[in-house]
Amino acid sequence: MESFDSILASILKSIEGNPSSNVDEVIAAKMTELGLSAEGQTTLAETNACLEAYHEMYSKLQAAKAEGESRNSWVQEELLQIANKHNLSDEQTEQLVADVAKACEEGLKTTLTEGE
Repeated sequence: MESFDSILASILKSIEGNPSSNVDEVIAAKMTELGLSAEGQTTLAETNACLEAYHEMYSKLQAAKAEGESRNSWVQEELLQIANKHNLSDEQTEQLVADVAKACEEGLKTTLTEGE
């Protein structure tokens, strides 16, 4: 079985050789060539979707910060957009914001105690 580095190098070489190629199609062809199971392909696709979503949100945050918006303000705005998208009531929106704030606090506490 090929190593991750050799698979990645092969994919990058394919894309470099044909810059107009569709990255998803190149990756799908490589997965087929390697005989990756349907479950493995699904996992890879889900992972890729998560990474793309993370990159998109990070880019949005960076743009907002460049415009002088605070991180807290940006997060609150994003949560409100999510709440509106899913037609949450005011109570559900408040609960969402509270849950996210609590998770952030717990994450920060864990990070601080692990660093000691």
